[in-house]
Amino acid sequence: MPKRRRNTIFDATHFYRRPNSSTIFARDRLGRYNCYTVDANSGEVSILPAGMFTLPPIYGRVNFANNVRFTASTRGQSTLKNSYIGSSHKLKPAQGWMLLPTFRCYSRRTTNQGMDTAMQNLTGAKRSALAYATWVSGRNANAGLDVTLPWEWCHLVAHSLGGADNAGNIVAAVKGNNSEQLAIESALHMYRSEDQFELKVTASLMNNGDGKHVGDVIRYKIRCSAGGSDFEQYLDCLNAPDPSEIHYYGLLEAVAKWANNKLVAISDALNKVSTAERNLIKDFIDENK
Repeated sequence: MPKRRRNTIFDATHFYRRPNSSTIFARDRLGRYNCYTVDANSGEVSILPAGMFTLPPIYGRVNFANNVRFTASTRGQSTLKNSYIGSSHKLKPAQGWMLLPTFRCYSRRTTNQGMDTAMQNLTGAKRSALAYATWVSGRNANAGLDVTLPWEWCHLVAHSLGGADNAGNIVAAVKGNNSEQLAIESALHMYRSEDQFELKVTASLMNNGDGKHVGDVIRYKIRCSAGGSDFEQYLDCLNAPDPSEIHYYGLLEAVAKWANNKLVAISDALNKVSTAERNLIKDFIDENK
């Protein structure tokens, strides 16, 4: 999906105000937004320089040539949920529920994502995620790990969100799982400034022995300070090929839609955008495309 120019006018699907503010936020289905004011007397609409007009980079992780959800099969959400719930081996980062930070961590990651010590202690050598998965498979004939796929060390709490580079926050999983994580993290990036959303990421593990650092299922839960239903998504650490454009942006959009609806609900309760204001902004958008 190409980047949009700064100050681009794009179609908005959700309109809201923050409490005690006259600024109207107009977000699209992917979470991007422009900010507007509407003159109460003249009805004149003005677009403000504040806003978020581009999505985070995808780092070559999306298969644009593929027009289906995935290039192979994965376990469905209900199966993944049951596997996660039934597991007695879970990794729970120290943060627990964490408010989305307003900053983005730009520090460099530790070499091998900080997993050298854990690998040295368990396997006797420093190993990449793929080398570790291969080691586990070699020692466990029924492990069922596909080491023909690329594997990566996957942060539960993203490094960009302040997540640690160590075994308390990282599991080995196939590359496609990390790509799905990026879709969710990219959506969350769009809502850092709202001060309304909390995140908790946990994982069930292969076992508590050789596979203690192999992820089975990663669970994302996002909640809103205003209450209501949480957003919940389960990711398949073992069977997730590189996502297609449809799946990657579909997952990003699902998070954005949930967050947009929460923000509108808060606005409707505390500082509502009227139908007339919403229509004026829509007309302004149409006229300036």
